[in-house]
Amino acid sequence: MAKIVKKKRRRLSLNGIAIIAFSLSLLFWLGSCLIVNTVNASLTMKIQAMNQELAILKNQNQSLTYEISNLGNKDRVFAVAEAANLDQVNENIISVGE
Repeated sequence: MAKIVKKKRRRLSLNGIAIIAFSLSLLFWLGSCLIVNTVNASLTMKIQAMNQELAILKNQNQSLTYEISNLGNKDRVFAVAEAANLDQVNENIISVGE
């Protein structure tokens, strides 16, 4: 007659469950650190690109402000009027104020 052999089921002990939980939490922690560092690096690069674009726009703004102030210059207006053969008639000038 053959001997009946019962297989013993291995049950996880509390120590084994703790080791598995610790291992999984360690893996998740490492993964989250990698993801956070990657996102942080990409955001830093975007911030630098935006700062460079901001500096370019500030320079353009300053040059446009200078051009605008030159366009409103009274001497420039008279020079353009003279170039177009326009004469200033004092009878047509009305001063408002003092």
